[in-house]
Amino acid sequence: MSLRLLATGACAALLLTACLVPERFTARIAFAADGSYAYSYAGTAVHTLTAGQMGKGSGGEAGSPKRYDLSVEGKRQRAQALDLAGVLRVRTGPDGVLNLQAGKLDDKEKASMARLGIKLDGTLSVTVPISAEVIAHNATTTPSFFGLIGTYAWKIDSLEQRPQIVIRFKQ
Repeated sequence: MSLRLLATGACAALLLTACLVPERFTARIAFAADGSYAYSYAGTAVHTLTAGQMGKGSGGEAGSPKRYDLSVEGKRQRAQALDLAGVLRVRTGPDGVLNLQAGKLDDKEKASMARLGIKLDGTLSVTVPISAEVIAHNATTTPSFFGLIGTYAWKIDSLEQRPQIVIRFKQ
């Protein structure tokens, strides 16, 4: 097993434990005409459980959260789900329509992140083949020149932002 594969697996395992919250990042998803896709995440993530425990026994003040540099990439086949730490989810419904969306944080999670000083600064870009139909999206920017050039992209700098795109691929 290569060292890179081992390191990628370890990073993915850490991110999937849901203890790590993306902070500064670039995430990309590129869909192929057949509905398969490749994804990548590069950036930092905060280990929230450790940060929450740091203050216990020392007056209740949470300490500085531990940050990790992460790089995760992978591929999925058509209709194969992705759940990246509950932060980014890709699901295909029984009607064949794909829904990519950010996970929703409850008020308690938002308050905890604010208390720990976690500030989002990221971008998500999604490349969709011309043969696919984008049914809905809330992207910050969209492809230009009749959808032929560029990607759907989100600049994410708030916990309130929830990127979403709904895509139908030709059968």
